[in-house]
Amino acid sequence: MALRIILKKIVGEKCSSIDDGEKVLDLIRPELMKGFMVELDFEGIKLVLTPFLNRCFGSLLELFGRELIMTHVSMRNTSDELLQRINNFINRKEEEFIQSRDRKTLQEIFDEDGLVDSDL
Repeated sequence: MALRIILKKIVGEKCSSIDDGEKVLDLIRPELMKGFMVELDFEGIKLVLTPFLNRCFGSLLELFGRELIMTHVSMRNTSDELLQRINNFINRKEEEFIQSRDRKTLQEIFDEDGLVDSDL
């Protein structure tokens, strides 16, 4: 059975701040670490802003990866528009993580080979 998080009870009608995202993240993270399912209920939510998405979904993506998030976190009572916005956010964040990881890998290769940027 999945843990059902009613966002309106946790953060009110607006999922807007980093603190709001942190509250929800603190509820989701332990469940996912145990391999359990989580259900986010957006009923009564009037506004979802990027700081909330960054702290909650961005952190989840970084900690657990896209596949686990998509298979273990479900959303109820969301509009198609909000669901699309969350999916677009996750896609964008995943791309940022991949680019960051690629840059780090290249930097490590350059560091190992003694290659450095130089003024020509």
